[in-house]
Amino acid sequence: MATTTRSIVAATLTASLLAASARAAYFHESGRPGMLWLSDPGLKRGFVVQEPVSAAILPPSEAAQILGAPQAPGLFEQQNGPRIPEGRCLGDDAKIRRCERQWESTHLAHGKGIASRNASTLTLSPKTGAKLVLADWENCSPEGECDGERFLYLGPLGRAAYQAVEVDYEHDSPSLVLFDPNDGRVVAVHYGSEPTFVNPAETLLVSAEDLNDATTLLVTRLGGDEPAIDLQCLGARTESSSFGVTFKRWVSDSSFDVVLLKAGRNIAARFERSAEGVWTLRSPVALKSEGFECRQRGVASKAPLPAAVPTPPGSS
Repeated sequence: MATTTRSIVAATLTASLLAASARAAYFHESGRPGMLWLSDPGLKRGFVVQEPVSAAILPPSEAAQILGAPQAPGLFEQQNGPRIPEGRCLGDDAKIRRCERQWESTHLAHGKGIASRNASTLTLSPKTGAKLVLADWENCSPEGECDGERFLYLGPLGRAAYQAVEVDYEHDSPSLVLFDPNDGRVVAVHYGSEPTFVNPAETLLVSAEDLNDATTLLVTRLGGDEPAIDLQCLGARTESSSFGVTFKRWVSDSSFDVVLLKAGRNIAARFERSAEGVWTLRSPVALKSEGFECRQRGVASKAPLPAAVPTPPGSS
């Protein structure tokens, strides 16, 4: 009887320890309806948009200008970007968290009732649709290894309607969550490690990831009825080579320049979106034959971008 009791107690204790150390689901794993997770590994395995992108020759003079242009900072790196200024909150975890909450409180006060906080839970409420409830969490193993998420309200994304939230992790660089206050739709990207850029009109979002598996370059349309991937490029990764991506500049609200790095070569490229929503890729070389292929949403499914606010690659 004593042995049986000890076994039951041991089993109960083991189950309690496992429950305490098991992590909660990450926000991007929540399966929220209408959420677009731009860091989904599935976007590296194949195209989710199917229309081909026309290729055109980029004149040598324009290619040289692109190669000579400085690298642009992304939303995460910008000094006047959406996130809390670098160096603003220093010290141990408790001091940093208090400082972050103080900084956040000023943005919540100007949030027009969209965002609110109750202790460790941040809530964003749309005009229609489901609220977005973000609760901080942390779980630690018996060995002291901890995992968790902390959510910080950043305020509106510039002049755009989207409200921005940063997700901080224990062992990874942050993610950016963009929340539409009209209908509650969400776009999220791991912007701390995937350079992310928004056009001056704040209607297109460019993100790139070139460290794991196939290189991805995505253009997401923020305007219209719902956020959607408008352009998807995949760069093949082999044992001997892969594609790096350096964002250089926005040429206009519908055109941007990048440099692709492959096997020591720098290749200039310009992406242009027509008024009808059709993309063209200009480069001095045939990028598809190099292993870099782009596809776009069907023209019938495209919507014109709203006006700017004033002030597996190779498969057929």
